[in-house]
Amino acid sequence: MNEDEVLAKITRLLEKGCTMLASHHDCGAPLFRCQGDIVCPVCSFQEEPLSTMRVPATEAGWGKDERTPDPCREQPPQMQKKSPGSAMEEDHPGHSVAEDQSDRSMGRDQSDHSIQDDVLLGSVKDNLRSVLLLRLRELTDSLRAEQDLDKLERLLDCLDALLRVLRSLQE
Repeated sequence: MNEDEVLAKITRLLEKGCTMLASHHDCGAPLFRCQGDIVCPVCSFQEEPLSTMRVPATEAGWGKDERTPDPCREQPPQMQKKSPGSAMEEDHPGHSVAEDQSDRSMGRDQSDHSIQDDVLLGSVKDNLRSVLLLRLRELTDSLRAEQDLDKLERLLDCLDALLRVLRSLQE
């Protein structure tokens, strides 16, 4: 098999969406992963002549019907067009569109969620404040005992950063 045929087979494998691996086969050709199988473009397709390998329609002049679908250009299932109702059903399995509309009509809207978010944020801020104060005490204690000037400088930088965060939480 000449070099042009090998390159043509490698090109076809890449066009089909196969991945070229870093390892090579005994024949010297790079190995490819195609649909979970490891194949060699030279040895795995020896019995298959080059003319039987599919060529994109633009290169061979074939019609649309004869061309194999390109898996790289197919639209993933999550990107396919859906009706608004079907999209709602997939986003909220177990809930129908009618249930969602009745929820809205019963007064469950965004204001309930924003109140819950505000309560949660306040709780998180309180927890953060208590952790920062605890760390501030620990660093202050270690500051008293530290003799190394470099470590002292790092401790002071940490304390300064902690105090800035505490001030920003109070605002």
